[in-house]
Amino acid sequence: MSSFANSKGTNEYKEYMITKKNLPESHFREFEDLNFTSLGMGTYLGKPNIETDKLVENAVIESIENGINVIDTAINYRRQKSERAIGNALRKLEQSRFNKNQFFISSKIGYIPGDADRNLSPKEYIDEILINGGLVSKKEIINFNCMSIPYLEHQFNQSLKNLKVDSIDLLYLHNVAESQKSILGEQKFYEMMMRSFEFLESKRADNKLKFYGMATWDCFRVKEISPEYVDLSKITSLAQTAAEEMGKTKSGFKFIMLPFNLAMSEAATLKNQNGKTFFEKANELDIGVFTAVPLLQGRLLNHNKSKELKNKWNLKTTAQGIIQYVRSYGMPLIAPLIGQKQSQHVKENLELAKLPPQNLK
Repeated sequence: MSSFANSKGTNEYKEYMITKKNLPESHFREFEDLNFTSLGMGTYLGKPNIETDKLVENAVIESIENGINVIDTAINYRRQKSERAIGNALRKLEQSRFNKNQFFISSKIGYIPGDADRNLSPKEYIDEILINGGLVSKKEIINFNCMSIPYLEHQFNQSLKNLKVDSIDLLYLHNVAESQKSILGEQKFYEMMMRSFEFLESKRADNKLKFYGMATWDCFRVKEISPEYVDLSKITSLAQTAAEEMGKTKSGFKFIMLPFNLAMSEAATLKNQNGKTFFEKANELDIGVFTAVPLLQGRLLNHNKSKELKNKWNLKTTAQGIIQYVRSYGMPLIAPLIGQKQSQHVKENLELAKLPPQNLK
């Protein structure tokens, strides 16, 4: 399957969902000439087995058919099986009315994935695939994370194969600051990021990749004195330099993923980006944001505000109240990515697509 998400396809998806599924126009957010839904689907958790594969596959299909056109994964999720389940879902969707240019697929590389279908743990994958294959040296692997160019090349091609696609809409470098920056130090870290961006810009030049970014946990939510801290302006400047080296006028670095929820509000409150919050700086630099763990893997269901939000907006469940809160922040936050596999959870989350986001600002 080929073709990036594009303006024509995502607009067709938007119009279909508004006219045929009665979804509100406010469920959609335009960024980079694409129409994104204000809810996305994540695929992190679950056992690496066939039963979970079917749940993920069916959840992807049900989500896209009913109002979610953002699907997120990573090569290491469920030891490559999440990507493969999505690939199977995309093949089935290809037989229906939906086209690949109508929905947006993101994945991540960096972590050592293992391979569940070959019964390889991440440690065994290092020895059998990476070291024996001459792709990396052990010193290039830090905290099971690796940014060597041969490794990134291998993983990029493996993700294409897993997803059964010829190109990827968005590829994140996965928790690289959290894994490596404190060990490498400031200078070596940014030098490594520059090499990685040059690699990703080469994939854009080959028409294999549309956008790239960073999927993070702490690095944009900590104070400047933290060894994990990353300056967003510096990162985007490096990416722009990498693009210009390839003869491009504009870099493909357009997205960040980070946690944001009732208990993790730093992106909106901590002024750690040259006197601005992360969200303020992302807006200034025209960076789109997808947020992780809106429910903090279920731990926020008993948060002291969760019942209040459910009642305030007359929702059926506390989970809906928490997700509605995150979804309602607005740009640069495009969508929270919700981990969902069970059909009842997919249906519950899709109920929110029928409602307009709240105005929290």
